[in-house]
Amino acid sequence: MAINGITGPVSALKAFETKMDSTADNIANSQSVKFKKSRVVLSEQTGRTGGVKAEVSKINTPGYVDSDNEELSNVDMAEEISSMIPTSRNFEANVKTVQTMDEMTGTIINIIE
Repeated sequence: MAINGITGPVSALKAFETKMDSTADNIANSQSVKFKKSRVVLSEQTGRTGGVKAEVSKINTPGYVDSDNEELSNVDMAEEISSMIPTSRNFEANVKTVQTMDEMTGTIINIIE
């Protein structure tokens, strides 16, 4: 059985990893022909353990048209790079939460022994 307090931060870490992977894929394919960017929407999981759920979807808006009249991707680099900052900070905050819970568990075990 998982410690209930750890499931939230761990699921958040997985969700933010999915979000960062999506952003990295969008950036890597920003100059690809007809590539459609993806977005990750995070939501609260309900139920006994709770946590964070990540849902990935493609955004089918038209891409940019180059000088050869060919449709490129619909990725906006400024949007992608600026979205990485809060995603990175949220990931770091959840890592710190897991580290703190690990330290607390270690302290409790030392007290019991």
